Amino acid sequence: MATVPIDSHSNHDERRPFFTSRQLADYLALSERTVRELLRTGAIPSYKVSGARRIDPADVDIWLAGCREEGKAA
Repeated sequence: MATVPIDSHSNHDERRPFFTSRQLADYLALSERTVRELLRTGAIPSYKVSGARRIDPADVDIWLAGCREEGKAA
């Protein structure tokens, strides 16, 4: 079994609950189909826990940061 390194600097009290694909779709104001496609292609990383897909909010934050467009006129 693989071990997971523990970051001694992280504060586990600040950990946010994982999203389901439906919750993430609501959070991002996207269709659940679009979110499932982002998960399927690996654009947003996810975990499979007992057959259910779960998404770490920290991974969503990273993905969103990469989507940001700055300095462009609307």
